[in-house]
Amino acid sequence: DHTECQGVDADYKGSAVRSVWTLLNAVGWVPIIGSVALSCALLIPFIGLARAQRMVWRIATVYFRLVLWATGISYTVIGLENLDPDRNYFFVCNHESIYDIPIAFAALPFWLIAVAKTVIAYFPFFGWAVALGGTIFITRSNHKRAVQSLDAGRRSLQEKPRSVLLFPEGTRSDDGVVRPFKKGGLVLALQAGMDCVPVAVCGTRRIIGREVDKFEPIVACRVKVIIGKPIPTKSMSFEDRDSLAEKLHTDVVRMKTMWEDGVCNLRDVSEPETFANCFRAMPPSDKKWYGRKFGLFEKMFG
Repeated sequence: DHTECQGVDADYKGSAVRSVWTLLNAVGWVPIIGSVALSCALLIPFIGLARAQRMVWRIATVYFRLVLWATGISYTVIGLENLDPDRNYFFVCNHESIYDIPIAFAALPFWLIAVAKTVIAYFPFFGWAVALGGTIFITRSNHKRAVQSLDAGRRSLQEKPRSVLLFPEGTRSDDGVVRPFKKGGLVLALQAGMDCVPVAVCGTRRIIGREVDKFEPIVACRVKVIIGKPIPTKSMSFEDRDSLAEKLHTDVVRMKTMWEDGVCNLRDVSEPETFANCFRAMPPSDKKWYGRKFGLFEKMFG
């Protein structure tokens, strides 16, 4: 059974069996999927770096979907009609759970890379594959290196246009309240001239308990991913970074509040992730919009 994780005070009960099953899959698939992703490096001389990185993104999405399948999560994607499947976007999300990243990669139908902490690159298999996939790493403790990383990210996006995933709160919220957005990552969006899209990921904090860093039995929740309207940045400058961060924060909070108030329930068409669906790139809603553009293996080298 799936629990509707509605509102910040929703009550629920988790499953220890599901927790063990999820842990076994999350850890067990890492060397397998990671090795497959790393093998893409061998293809770079033949297909080029961009296509190899695209393959790594596809493979990473498979891994994230396998984690969602093992957890038993079902989710609904709302607002894909706001996006053009032929464009690239800077997706700006709230962050309240380790499940936000798998949900975002599974739900957003775009070639996606993330802005992440440098330390992630050192995780065996997973971190190496993430680095190969083109993730933009930022060293927060060193301003000079952070600026260099952003400049390298801008050049990379200009050479190989892709969409970017950013969690501008800087860390996970421990109570579900959306924290103020940091502006560092948004500077990259301004430099690249990419439209910023506010995204509210709702319900993930309930999957593993009320406190993010305190393990509790996993709950098979219904999660919603609400996509807002893109905010153009081409006419903006570096001086607009504060107003851009505020506008995105306001939109994410508004959409999350709609979920907490139950406004989004009428569009709940969530389906549990199936094993077969882990190898497809289609989210469980808005299939007509998505199916015409993407397929996991059909456009592997696209």
